[in-house]
Amino acid sequence: MWYEGRHMEQLSVSDETRHFFEENENKNKSLIGVDDLRLLTPNEEDLDVIMDDTHLPWIPVPIDVPHNDIFEEANHLLYTSCYTMHRPNSSGWMSLCIHGMSSVHTNVPEDYGLPDEAEYELSDWTDIAKFAPKTKQWLMDEVRYSPFSRVRFMAVLPGGWLGPHRDTDNIRGVGATNVAINNPDGCALVMEDWGTMPFTPGSMFKINTGYKHAVWNRSDEPRIHMILDGDPSDYFKRKVNVGYAQMFDL
Repeated sequence: MWYEGRHMEQLSVSDETRHFFEENENKNKSLIGVDDLRLLTPNEEDLDVIMDDTHLPWIPVPIDVPHNDIFEEANHLLYTSCYTMHRPNSSGWMSLCIHGMSSVHTNVPEDYGLPDEAEYELSDWTDIAKFAPKTKQWLMDEVRYSPFSRVRFMAVLPGGWLGPHRDTDNIRGVGATNVAINNPDGCALVMEDWGTMPFTPGSMFKINTGYKHAVWNRSDEPRIHMILDGDPSDYFKRKVNVGYAQMFDL
């Protein structure tokens, strides 16, 4: 395969990640009762409260994802070496912005010596968007953030891993949206105490990144997801609330 031999010297998983998976991968903590008073049927008054106040580790978002079309575009960009290596405490983790400050500025503005507001002020469709027209159209028509800030393809190469970490110290509320474009058998995102996230190709989740989590791709193919940041519209918030209700058959 095309990626054989690329970055392979970096793909020996860290002991920390291996131990984290051994301790947490097969856990199956119940989601019932986590929010106590938050098991409410979503309605107009609840648009913000679920996303802001939940303590759930994840919430499914029932939006159709044309994952085969998106995979074709995202994988071709990976094949043609457009992605950049992403973050320390990882190996074989690669990223590419379709919307953001540029296609290769995949981190937060602070990492580039810029103020936080640059995330919105300097973000737009990048040069990569013209090579992923179906993905761009889907984002505009079906996801409808208002506005988007960083929207990234995220690839984990075979053997690649992202070490255990938290993106925030707060476990109240959900963070970025994660969309599984593919999710090969043997690749998992695992959350401390909660176990393995139930990703399938085309699934979309709001994730509570206040819980420690890690990724390890033990398959022989790249795992490609998308991470969406920005301001969810009321349309998107309603979808999150519907997904929340479906989790508990409300």
